[in-house]
Amino acid sequence: MDSQKPIAVLKAAAPGSQTEDSSYTSGSSTISEMSGHEVLAEVQVVDVDILSVHLEQETSTKKQQATSPLGTLRLDQCKLYGREEHIASVQDGLFRVKQKRLNQKLNATLEFVLISGPSGSGKTAVATSIQQDVEQSPSGVYLQGKFDLAVQKEPYTAFATALQDLCCQASDVLGKEAFGQFQDEIMKNLDALELHLLHGIIPSMSHIAPLSMEESTEFFDSIKSEDQQNRLHYGFLKFIRVASAAFCPLVIFLDDLQRADVSSLELIKVLISDQVHTNLMIIGTYRSNEVNANLSTMIQDLRTQSNRKSSTEQFSTEQFQLPGRGSKERFSTDKFQLPVRGSKERFPTEKFQLPGRGSKERFSTEKFLLPVEGSRRQLLLPKRSSTSTLMVSSEEILATSNFLTLTELSLGNLTVKDVRQITMDLLSLTDESIATPLAQILQRRTLGNPNFLKTLINVLHDDNLLSFNVGTMQWTWDLDEIEKSSFATDNVVDLTRGAIQRNASEEMKQLLLCVACLGNICEEKYIGLVWQKSSAGDTSESLLQQLLKQAVKQMFLEQIGTSQFRYCHDAVKEAVISLIPQDEFDALRQRIGGILFEELTEEELEAMLFLVADLLHNSDRMDSKLSQLLLRAAEKAKGVSAFSSASFYASYGIKRMQNMCQGDGHLGVKLHSIAAEAERCLGNLTQAKLLCEAIIGQNCVPNIEKMQAHKILIDMLWNEEEDFEISLNYSLDCMGETIDCHFPRGKAGQALGALRAIKYMKMEKSIPSVKEINALPQMTDTSRLFGMELMSMATYSAFFAGKPTLMLMLLTRRIQWSFQYGFHASMAPAYATMASAFMHALGDWERGRKMAKVAVQIVERAKELGVAGNSEQEVLYRLHFLVNPWTQPARSLSNQLIDGYKTCMLHGDVQCAFNVIGVYIFNHLLSGKELNDLEANVQSYKPQMAALKYDKFGFFIGLVGQAALNLMGRTEHTTMIDGIDENLNRQLWHQAQFVKRFLFAHFGEYKAGAQNSIKVGNEWLKSYPGVYFGYDAFHQAICLYGEARQIAQKQGNSCAPTLSTSQLPLYRKHAYKNHALIDSWVKKGGPNHVHHLSILDAERAALLSCTQMSHDACNLYEKAVLDSIDGGFVNHAALTEERFADYLWGVDARAEGIHHLENAIKLFSEWGALKKVEQLRERHAIWKVNDSLAKSQKDIMVRQRRQSLRSNH
Repeated sequence: MDSQKPIAVLKAAAPGSQTEDSSYTSGSSTISEMSGHEVLAEVQVVDVDILSVHLEQETSTKKQQATSPLGTLRLDQCKLYGREEHIASVQDGLFRVKQKRLNQKLNATLEFVLISGPSGSGKTAVATSIQQDVEQSPSGVYLQGKFDLAVQKEPYTAFATALQDLCCQASDVLGKEAFGQFQDEIMKNLDALELHLLHGIIPSMSHIAPLSMEESTEFFDSIKSEDQQNRLHYGFLKFIRVASAAFCPLVIFLDDLQRADVSSLELIKVLISDQVHTNLMIIGTYRSNEVNANLSTMIQDLRTQSNRKSSTEQFSTEQFQLPGRGSKERFSTDKFQLPVRGSKERFPTEKFQLPGRGSKERFSTEKFLLPVEGSRRQLLLPKRSSTSTLMVSSEEILATSNFLTLTELSLGNLTVKDVRQITMDLLSLTDESIATPLAQILQRRTLGNPNFLKTLINVLHDDNLLSFNVGTMQWTWDLDEIEKSSFATDNVVDLTRGAIQRNASEEMKQLLLCVACLGNICEEKYIGLVWQKSSAGDTSESLLQQLLKQAVKQMFLEQIGTSQFRYCHDAVKEAVISLIPQDEFDALRQRIGGILFEELTEEELEAMLFLVADLLHNSDRMDSKLSQLLLRAAEKAKGVSAFSSASFYASYGIKRMQNMCQGDGHLGVKLHSIAAEAERCLGNLTQAKLLCEAIIGQNCVPNIEKMQAHKILIDMLWNEEEDFEISLNYSLDCMGETIDCHFPRGKAGQALGALRAIKYMKMEKSIPSVKEINALPQMTDTSRLFGMELMSMATYSAFFAGKPTLMLMLLTRRIQWSFQYGFHASMAPAYATMASAFMHALGDWERGRKMAKVAVQIVERAKELGVAGNSEQEVLYRLHFLVNPWTQPARSLSNQLIDGYKTCMLHGDVQCAFNVIGVYIFNHLLSGKELNDLEANVQSYKPQMAALKYDKFGFFIGLVGQAALNLMGRTEHTTMIDGIDENLNRQLWHQAQFVKRFLFAHFGEYKAGAQNSIKVGNEWLKSYPGVYFGYDAFHQAICLYGEARQIAQKQGNSCAPTLSTSQLPLYRKHAYKNHALIDSWVKKGGPNHVHHLSILDAERAALLSCTQMSHDACNLYEKAVLDSIDGGFVNHAALTEERFADYLWGVDARAEGIHHLENAIKLFSEWGALKKVEQLRERHAIWKVNDSLAKSQKDIMVRQRRQSLRSNH
């Protein structure tokens, strides 16, 4: 080296020593060297576990430094300066998670930290700064997952990696007993369908919840694609809920969100909308210069959710109870309970085994994270900034908490000061003046990018521009040489590529290229396989081991465990890929994909299916084998509801085929069908239609194989366009053209056909016995099977298109075909629908009951044959909604409805499940069960409906919940219901009117109820008879009779028709009409309307004697009260007592009236209607005063008469 050039020389400090100016911590608060008095003056009290981790990290780091060889650049141990505030913010989030576990008053919220910055800015270092803190907690788990560029179409990759890790280490972290409890909670709260869906993404779920082959396939075929995605996300949600209650804290780090697939971003949206995460923290990182539209939308959703306050009224964790239980117990972190699988045993976190990773010591909040006896220890740490959450009390957190706390961190470039600190740490420098010139050059060359900086320092060291002289114990460098040689590059990729080109052997370069093709984490055996098969020259095992060790040493790769490797940084991977032209790298990917496709076992190929498909999808080969592989990938993606990925793989599979009918099993049809279904679910209806039409237009495709395409087109008309008339006509045209099955289109022809259908269904042979049902052979003719499917879809369209006559013809044809061509499960829902039609349209309840019984028997046969499909849930819905409420006692329906809900959920029919649970909720309100339980059920099911994107059902039970809250006095309103406007669709608007009339009747607002009844009346009953309407007719009649009697009493006459006002006949007419309707139901055997009829009989008698007591009216009221109580309808018993009291008071039987008003108060209290009780107590007080005044006035008049008589005498 030229002696004239300025040389910086410094004697090295002892390895591992610290200077007075520098301080070192690994990812935590800085602990400066201060005197004891200075510490005591500057400290605050914090949790012991935080400091213990800091001290352990510092001790471990110093030991590593002390044993490092002289002249070694400890880049992996270097503290990341310039990120202290960012790291502190992440620590604050972790502190809040722990604090909420300690203080049960705090709302259980989700901590979400979003870290952005350019590549190499230290996002991962900031995110992992709390890892050791978390893992030092006895039950803490820190999970990491990365979205990889090489497999961007593989769905849920980061979640799969993270949760795979959780499943594998759960037993070790929790210990045997607590792990058993964790398994029990998983099995109780996730049903077989949800477990099946999760197993498809997280194979190691088998460590927690093994799934048999029967469970894996039993229910999967009948689930709708949209429901499948929602159920998968809901299964994820429930799994995370249970896990976040078991592990404290649970931290999930998702790296490189800018590469996340659409399904993963949708899942994040689901997670952030939930309010029941107990100890969960999610950290996400993304490159700020690579934000795509999907990620931008997700970030905006995060910001929106973080501004929403937790609902302490409806969604507090202390009261949260999920569906399927009917239990009075509320959700709490002490008794963790989730929906489905009805064990009564709860998840006791106060006994959950946490400390010591496997120790037998129990968890308690008094000994949180401290496996020691006695009270909680406290230690001293230096004070932090006033903005730190560590300075915030639990009360302050409670006052400001949302159910999502979002922390956004943006990482910029390091300053010269930060670079100088890093340089001084690496070179053990003490003099800033010596380090500053070098730091200025490094900062200028790298723009302060941390990864770029470390790479440049490493390159300088490798090129001997920065060296350590062992003889003189000095670091030396030449500033001028560094200025000249600090490569003129704007990014770390170019710099790293240059270093690899100079220092790596050809064998090393080839190995690194192979690793770049194998995803984020690579198994050593697969690295060896593709390297040996794709490389020339020496490919021995010994050379492979040597190259892998060298790659780790040179910080190209890092080793995970004993046999897995990954790139140290994305920049290294990108640099390796850029070593060769893009077309050569693409060719290498295809070659490696071909090697894996040919060499892997079937089990290995299934595990790496998405990777192999990604490597091969763009191949130029016109190969049916490749199309078959892509079909498998598409089916697997669709199986986990990753519709974007499914469409991608299927589309490329189609491109690899010469024609649609190529290959066995009409591979092209399957690919087109999956692509069409995926595009429909993604909302790309035009593309879905084109794919379906491509299938339908192929003469080589049998009609039965076109069925899926027809179903997709009909579904699009039915759901997306809501054009039931066109959907119906399409179905009828399809039946006529493909299987020569025709139905009349004109009204006259349809009316005649309906009469013939009714005549057939009235014949005795249309009600088969169990023996006859079991004797039917299965339908096997493909054209008939195709026709049955089309008729099933056409039946729905006819119903909603308002074509009842055509619907009857379609139902009857399905039943006739089953007897003529063989047993088919769809005859079960046909019989169930016919049962409703006979009961409500034809008035033949007896025949309707028989048909309902046949429907159940057919379902049992279909289940025995394994061909039930979705027939069971369709029958359950129809019977529970349209038949059973009219034929079975209301109180006996609750268990049946819950069982029906579970069955529908298990089969994946979410719509049917929520229809059934809607009946359950409304039946609960109408049948007089406790309102507190009703409120808990609404709070349970409504969030589930929102999570599964069935908001219209949530709206309805929300109406019921509001009614319950009004009655309970939990709102300021009586009959007012939020969210009702003219923009609601017809069905929801009518449901809102049912609820309003219910409230009008119970709160005594008879005029409003009577006017509403006359205005909308029983319009909905004519088209859609069901559970609501029988009760609604009763509540209408109560309002009409009530208002009519008030008008008559004001007139002060006997209510003779000739003396009535113009309104009185109108109210009386409509009251009598509803009265007669209920009378007809009772005569037909309706068990739930007997007490209704008794009450209305009393009301009619009271109306006819409203100014003079009638013993008949009194006797009828007494009977009505007894009938209501015998039926279990405490609400209607209370209402009857109130109406009786009003009648008695009106005819001047005041003492008796007060007595019955007191009875009403007791019964309303028993029901839980405290607002109504308050209303009646006010009336009771007024009546008591008026009664006393009347008695006093009467006594005065009696005394006056007596005095007058004495005077006259």
